[in-house]
Amino acid sequence: MKRQSAIKSNIERMITMQLSTSTNFFGYRLDGGYTSYKESLNRCKAAGFRVLDVNFCAALNGLSDLSKDHWRELIEDLRNEAEKEGIIFTQSHPVFTRRVDALPEEKQEVYHEMMRRSIIASSILGVKWAILHPAPGRDGEEFDLDACVKENLELHAPALELAKKHNVGIAFENMIEKSTRRFASRAADLVALIDACNDSGIGACWDFGHGNFIFKDQRDELRILGKRLKATHVNDNNGHEDGHMFPFHGTVNWQELLPVLAEIGYEGDFTFETHKEFTRLPDPLKDLVAQSGYAIGRYCLSLIS
Repeated sequence: MKRQSAIKSNIERMITMQLSTSTNFFGYRLDGGYTSYKESLNRCKAAGFRVLDVNFCAALNGLSDLSKDHWRELIEDLRNEAEKEGIIFTQSHPVFTRRVDALPEEKQEVYHEMMRRSIIASSILGVKWAILHPAPGRDGEEFDLDACVKENLELHAPALELAKKHNVGIAFENMIEKSTRRFASRAADLVALIDACNDSGIGACWDFGHGNFIFKDQRDELRILGKRLKATHVNDNNGHEDGHMFPFHGTVNWQELLPVLAEIGYEGDFTFETHKEFTRLPDPLKDLVAQSGYAIGRYCLSLIS
């Protein structure tokens, strides 16, 4: 009886977990431009996707619809296009930088404005979870978990407050760790930050490619996060470069790893962040690669049981 109940629960979870991708499948162009969100939406739909993560990161460098003066009108138009085409946005990726206080003053102003726009645009689009990068800790200083948590609570306080006001959840993402200890590279760090917030609207996003830098086996990291895991960045690499490739194009053991999503009761989406599969492609080839990515994603969902 218990086994039948578990099987039924896993089947229901597979039905509710949706395959998703970032709009940056089509974002960056070889000519240095940036594809509009509306065009990206329609091309993602043509490849098979019905759920999207809207990527705002390029706005920090003056690219994408979000950086334009009439950004709100463009985002509202995108929402209307999504409703017409039967597309939903469930995740977003606001702008990020390694250290805000290291930027020139004018760039800090741009960062804060684009973060504000990212959160408001997420709300307009009905996004459930906006993904933020935690600050890594101070270079050259001994790792101090409590100090890192405190720094991040202060740094992200305006974004957290704005997100709560606009009914957008915030998911802190695990970061890449190479030669030195970095805050938020491990699940325990994210747990400390999330629990310090003491807010059900704040959780974690696990980036499998980032995790592959320090964990040959990421299963226990997912178990540590448990119900705190609200979003995913699905990508692969060789463990040394942030390749942002499709699953099975790198060294992540997906067959072993993916069933843990069902084990921990993960209720979010299976969201590709695999833009480097596309960055050097001529535009006419991107749609075919997006279709192959959709097929890979469907196969990955079959492993989550």
